[in-house]
Amino acid sequence: MSLDLYLGFIAATLILCVMPGPVVTYLVACGIRQGPRAALMALAGTTTALLVHMALVLAGLAPLLAALGPWADLLKLVGAAYLVWLGIAAWRAPYEDPDLPAEARRGHASLATLYRRGFLISVSNPKSLAFYAAFFPQFVSADAPAGPQLIILAVTFITVGTLSDGSFALAAGKLAPYLKGERAQMLRNRITGSVLFAAGIGLALTRR
Repeated sequence: MSLDLYLGFIAATLILCVMPGPVVTYLVACGIRQGPRAALMALAGTTTALLVHMALVLAGLAPLLAALGPWADLLKLVGAAYLVWLGIAAWRAPYEDPDLPAEARRGHASLATLYRRGFLISVSNPKSLAFYAAFFPQFVSADAPAGPQLIILAVTFITVGTLSDGSFALAAGKLAPYLKGERAQMLRNRITGSVLFAAGIGLALTRR
């Protein structure tokens, strides 16, 4: 993997991570209600789920890319098309109320409960696996074995994602008002959609 390709992956990952989604919304809610310690425990749960996702993606992608050989570019084109579809879906996404259900708002939850909720919120989203499977191969060079490259990308993604989510969690009190409003959420959806759409088109063109 070239340095330029790796730096491009870091930049793309950072852009994606700073676009708040269900995980960040949950972490922000925990920080507001119960403080930094609770937010960090919830972050531990979401990060554990991310580790599970990365393990599943690595287990499936590495042998698949190795087996496909010269046909790997076809898989990457499919992944690029999926990114374009996600971009269109994000752009058109309606406003969703980020407030947790009433039963989740009563009182303070234990640290174990916060961890468990964080894990379940993150691990139960099947779209995450599909996204990782489409996103990661775009940054795998055909000039080197896929396995080691995917491991590097996975570790990098986990590191950037944890640092980004942790920053939101710890700054929840200040960031929450800006993350919950309808206007802010629609702007986030437009930016996310544009980034994913442009990334999918750009990556597809570079494969030609």
